[in-house]
Amino acid sequence: MSAEHDLLNAYREWHRLARAEAKAIRTHNWDLLADCQLAITDFQTLISQLFVQAHREWEQAGLDIASKEHNIRVFASELLDLTRQNQKMLQQVKDEATQRLGELEGVGHNLQRLHRSYGSGLTAA
Repeated sequence: MSAEHDLLNAYREWHRLARAEAKAIRTHNWDLLADCQLAITDFQTLISQLFVQAHREWEQAGLDIASKEHNIRVFASELLDLTRQNQKMLQQVKDEATQRLGELEGVGHNLQRLHRSYGSGLTAA
């Protein structure tokens, strides 16, 4: 297989992982999210290496490198959009969790006050 073919397959796999990452965020599956993020990091490294190899192949074959690079940029642009959407969604989930944590802390403080108010009378009796 050619490096270009491998490169495009790597981008497709990254795209699949980005969709899985979105699903993990929506379903609050943090283990899957972590797995996807680790795999995406690996694919980013692989893609960098494959791009260099593909570029070398294009030069040796006398192909229109600008056109080939444009096609790759289309893939990369879609992935960046997906990544931004996932980051935005994750930030929303994080903000909601932070808000809920604040609410629960308030409830905890109220319970402590109630315990001090009513609990002290029970121990004296």
